[in-house]
Amino acid sequence: MSKLNLTDLIDKAQEFGAEDVEFYYEISEDNSIEVYEGEVESLESAHSKGLGIRVFVEGKMGFAYTTNFNDGVIEKVIKEAIANAKIAVEDEHRTLANGDYDYKELDIYNPQFSESSVEDKIDLILKMEKAALEYSDKIESVISAGYGDNISEITIANSKGLNQSYKSNTCYAYLYVMASEGEEKQTASALSYGRSLDDVAPVQTGEEAAENAIKLLGGKQVNSQEAPVIFTPEVGSMFLYLLASALTAEAVQKGRSLFVDKLNEVVAANKVNIIDDGTLEAGLATAPFDDEGVPCAPTNIIEDGVLKNYLYDIYTANKDKVESTGNAQRSYRGIPNVAPSNFYLAAGEEKPVDIIGGVENGFYVHKVIGLFSGSNTISGDFSVGATGQWIENGEIKQAVSEVTIAGNLIDFLKDIEELGDDLKFNPMVGSFGSPTFKVKKLAISGS
Repeated sequence: MSKLNLTDLIDKAQEFGAEDVEFYYEISEDNSIEVYEGEVESLESAHSKGLGIRVFVEGKMGFAYTTNFNDGVIEKVIKEAIANAKIAVEDEHRTLANGDYDYKELDIYNPQFSESSVEDKIDLILKMEKAALEYSDKIESVISAGYGDNISEITIANSKGLNQSYKSNTCYAYLYVMASEGEEKQTASALSYGRSLDDVAPVQTGEEAAENAIKLLGGKQVNSQEAPVIFTPEVGSMFLYLLASALTAEAVQKGRSLFVDKLNEVVAANKVNIIDDGTLEAGLATAPFDDEGVPCAPTNIIEDGVLKNYLYDIYTANKDKVESTGNAQRSYRGIPNVAPSNFYLAAGEEKPVDIIGGVENGFYVHKVIGLFSGSNTISGDFSVGATGQWIENGEIKQAVSEVTIAGNLIDFLKDIEELGDDLKFNPMVGSFGSPTFKVKKLAISGS
């Protein structure tokens, strides 16, 4: 797969004085199209190729990278990495992956995808835009509609015997619409993704965006109170994004997480299971191995309400004297850091309509504003703007706007009472997934 002979480069680096060495070779192609009012507004294509080099000298790590593969340049960059290592601080926890792993075979590359024409991609966006506009006369406009795709090849080789590669692709389409009624305007979005154009559902996506916007029309404040709150999968996945940042070993080791010293403690309701799975074939962050070459695998982070694991790369795992969970993430431009892959709250068995039907008086949240700026992942406190619908006697009664919901993430997790059977991933924030779920109560600030 690689046009570079990384084995020869490893030998060359060791000749130059590196004791251990790792090469991370990345080739990628990204395409994007934007349409406005039925016309193509932009069409972009970008190709990149780069080589990241980590070397170790006397327990010290050095790094350098290059996008220039002309004769002599790679050798020069190897020497730069070695020079950087010699002035670095020794760190015994910086090590490389061994070369004796077994990897799961994954179907994450569609070889026919590269045959998809630009015209087919544009047609997909136009169908999506048309579906939204025809859904209702309340849809005033499509603010933006677009499509994007990526094909990437990753090769990792090191002096420990590792030499592995894989190829993957993804594509997605999105829509952002405005609905109006009188002087009021509301916006909403929808997104669809997969590994082929057939996976992207343009009509369904367009209609979903339109419906989401129309639901919010006529929104009113409600009285300030504590009440049950139901979250859509789209909003739930944003909370999963927030939680994931606090569940990395790096955050915990630096004392920047509400989950410090909580391993093997109850941190959620017993029906809550949060999983990170880099082998999930439908996921956008799926790969046979992470960006250090460690196999990706399912990791139970919270199991039956108990915190069982953090997310680890090799560096943070060495600090805690455990094994990496296969959660190293990087590009050729930098060294690995620990990060989630496909991170999700496992689905339950309830139908969303039944969860709504069981609420006497509560808030059904469709959109949150300022979640990341309004949340503290050290204390766990959050306070965010929210819009959605109010539920009375198991039925949706009216749209709700201009309210704030507040609480603490640990209480939030412990108060999860119902889990829907509709797990969905939200690519707008990464590969984070959630079903519909109900929290026993949150503080709602309104009028």
